Amino acid sequence: MNDNNTSDLDSLWNVRSESQREGRARTEHLRVLLRHSIYVLLGNLAGSVTLAVGLWTTARHSLLVTWMLLMIVFNGARWLAGRRFPTGFIGEAETRRWEKRFLASVAVSGILWGAAGGLFYVPDQPEHGLFLALLVVGMCAAATASLSYHRIAFPVFFLPAITPITLHLIADEKLAANAIGFVIPFYFTLLYLLSREIYRSAHESILGRINSHYQAMFDHLTGVANRRGFEEAMDREWYRAMRDKHALSLVIADIDNFKRCNDTHGHEAGDQVLKSVAALLEQHIRRGADLVARIGGEEFAIILPDTDLNATLALAEGIRLSVPKMANSEHKGMPEVTMSFGVSSLVPDSTLDAGLLFSRADAAVYEAKKKGKDRVESMNAQKPLPADSGKTANLQDGI
Repeated sequence: MNDNNTSDLDSLWNVRSESQREGRARTEHLRVLLRHSIYVLLGNLAGSVTLAVGLWTTARHSLLVTWMLLMIVFNGARWLAGRRFPTGFIGEAETRRWEKRFLASVAVSGILWGAAGGLFYVPDQPEHGLFLALLVVGMCAAATASLSYHRIAFPVFFLPAITPITLHLIADEKLAANAIGFVIPFYFTLLYLLSREIYRSAHESILGRINSHYQAMFDHLTGVANRRGFEEAMDREWYRAMRDKHALSLVIADIDNFKRCNDTHGHEAGDQVLKSVAALLEQHIRRGADLVARIGGEEFAIILPDTDLNATLALAEGIRLSVPKMANSEHKGMPEVTMSFGVSSLVPDSTLDAGLLFSRADAAVYEAKKKGKDRVESMNAQKPLPADSGKTANLQDGI
């Protein structure tokens, strides 16, 4: 498994609410823009060379070469900066920082093209003025598709880019130049409206993909990760722990006598117990890398990267003591329940398998059930499993 495969998973656990998914969509818009920066570099390079060749006979060579070098160096730096954009999840604050840098670079690029329109326009040479106007307008039009992945990037670029050449054309003594100068703002108004439509369609597509991913990886009743999300997160954290040589711990928690709770109080009460347990488990985890998942009917798991056995046991015991209090503190009338916990911890290496961590924690839950329920048991991952560990502890009401 590689890091690229884990980047989407990293982001998954941070898109639980609608506002978080909207924020994630903004990040993906920015990622697309920066991923395409190589094409922006090549386009600006081609435009710069075209402008230099077309105006070589009329413009001051030193000024033209200086402008062209500034354009190439700036866009090269912009491309290199874009390559540093993180591949995994980034928070809202970091997204905003990258967004500000991106918009600043777009504005500078527009100013450079605007400078070309201001510096190299020659009123008494209409063919060169028309060439310059067409080139600047063409560069702005070409930027419509790429910059439309951000809501305001396109106007941030085209306003400084077209303003100088437009003012020159309007102030020119020739009627044809005036006509072109007056048409340009209307032309770019249409392009701006087009860019808004492109952004809306792109946003709907990105947000739809994020929502689909979320629905596939999360349990709809409790809001925590489902079995598929748990398994993919385990693969991710196993790889990381093996790479970093850190401990990886797993807690499996099973609600005691849950079938009896459903039969006695009804499925609606049972659903409330499941939602309250999921919320309680999430209240006890602190770090973004920790994950709560519902992996069976009444069975939950907590993945704890970089956490040793003692810390994991303390966490599980704290949760166990809090479970019976849920009925009194949160939901009056909710049946009081207890839970049994199995804990396992190890430092992964190439000789071990991620399934070992799960099987040990699952066997520890069985031991907790066998010893009377409402307790925490652990099993050293290096010790052999007990002979009866193949029994499942979470699907039988009597356990």
